[in-house]
Amino acid sequence: MTGKPQWIAKMYPNKPGRDHLGLGSVSSDQILPLLSPAINVLTFHPRYHSFYLFLLDEFWRHDRIRSWGEWIRFFRPRDFLFAVGACLCDLPEHTDDTLPVGAQKLKVFRRSPLESYRYSDHVDYIKNELGGYGLYYRSVMAELGLIYPGGTGFLYPIDTPTEYGKQVAAAFRQGVQTTRYYREYFEDDDPQVPQEIIHEYLDHACLCQLQVPSAPDRPLLLHTFLHGGNAVLAANRRQTFQLLLDIADQTISSVITQDVFRQLLYFHAADTGEVYRPRDVLVSVYQHWRLYQAREYYAFALNSLWNYLCLWGLSNKGDYRPLSPTLFWRHLEDSLDVDTFADRLGLSRPGLKAGSDFHHLLAWLCSLMQTNEEGFDTACTLLSPVHERRLYLLTKENPGDPGTALIGMIILLCLVYLRFGRDTYQQQSAWKEVAWKGENGRLSLHEFVQTIHQQLQRGTPTILDIARWLYRDYIILQHQLVARSKLPENTFRFQWEGKSLRFYRLPNSVDFMDSRFNALRLTLAELGLSGDLSRLPHPLTQDGKQFLVEGDLV
Repeated sequence: MTGKPQWIAKMYPNKPGRDHLGLGSVSSDQILPLLSPAINVLTFHPRYHSFYLFLLDEFWRHDRIRSWGEWIRFFRPRDFLFAVGACLCDLPEHTDDTLPVGAQKLKVFRRSPLESYRYSDHVDYIKNELGGYGLYYRSVMAELGLIYPGGTGFLYPIDTPTEYGKQVAAAFRQGVQTTRYYREYFEDDDPQVPQEIIHEYLDHACLCQLQVPSAPDRPLLLHTFLHGGNAVLAANRRQTFQLLLDIADQTISSVITQDVFRQLLYFHAADTGEVYRPRDVLVSVYQHWRLYQAREYYAFALNSLWNYLCLWGLSNKGDYRPLSPTLFWRHLEDSLDVDTFADRLGLSRPGLKAGSDFHHLLAWLCSLMQTNEEGFDTACTLLSPVHERRLYLLTKENPGDPGTALIGMIILLCLVYLRFGRDTYQQQSAWKEVAWKGENGRLSLHEFVQTIHQQLQRGTPTILDIARWLYRDYIILQHQLVARSKLPENTFRFQWEGKSLRFYRLPNSVDFMDSRFNALRLTLAELGLSGDLSRLPHPLTQDGKQFLVEGDLV
């Protein structure tokens, strides 16, 4: 792709942007909505569904103009006081994770509480007109069948609870109807509410109180999360819940973080000592999640190679004058020294350089695991001389070092290929539902594995051949396609100027995308199915034990 795109930089100043190869959007927009439907990265707290339904239902029960403006005027002061109360809450179930939307500005009240609170004194507590409802929860509530969206083109002028949503709202109301706040202050659009009144209200209404068995809305929300919305997606959500509960049950004495979760998915073990083997009924959902993490390693490797090119371009003053790709190909040829990489990791030297047969690189990796390609996945563990996690950590520490960011990431991609390039994996249902995602303009794991296989079948590509192919088709071309698709937002890090590349000096951040683990663990804990996996201990409740065994709560 050549040309003279200088007009883009002149018309649209460069912006930081993110996901510069479009790999993250495949995970966040295609794969995770399949594995974890209606549990988004920022929808941590299930009780927000009850609270927002309660406000919607109250709005419709009052004699007010049915308009978005009036709904916003009704919503904001009541949402503000709820958020203040959630920041002030000191009940034993409340943790540092039980933060309301808007806590960034309101958590100061936890350190320095006021005697009373009025919305009109803090109208900027959150920018979005409808707070967390507008930002995060509204679309999920519609997906779960709790609201009918309103507005232009819809039946209702504004959102309204469904019949089931009204039941959830009524259950929440049942829990707060005896509080002084509801009886004496709720009707007023801008009351001055004493701190003790807010405390009493939140003793019943707080996000943390959903997990209490007596919470009247808990059974209804449990049913919503287990069966709400599309039946197929609800079944997927139940299976993911089971998987998390199985992990909780097998690691009850260990703190499970997102990092440990990823390791358990991928290696059946973590470097902190935990091990995990899914029970038989969960093998399929486990395979789906494992392939998701395989794609995360694949994406990290490609993004790190992309970032290395950006760093190389800037270090060679590519922001002052465009650089010919020929210079980078020479740099690759000089830098692709596997012996240097082996020395750094204390491995046996294979005698491989840029011009060596790529088959020999794969064979060397198999020899390190003392296996062949057929048994590679079982043999390559966290105890192996080299594995994906080790390479991930090394490159995170040294993103500009060719010994890790070049050789290391090409070897990481080799490891993924050796693990999942066999027909046995590609015949699993998980392969088509996860590894195939990203086609039609985005890079899929399936396409990568197939193309490597085809190149190996056709001849004897060198390590440099594979590196140049990756940079040409998966990094340079893909970045141009993705950045152009985002115009007029200019996120280019490099562009073609004639037959050379112009680089732009902007910061890059390369890491895994959020796996939704934190949202999942908090959802399970606040629905009363288990303790919080990030805390000790995290036993399953009676409902959680039944759900793990039966896959449902009937």
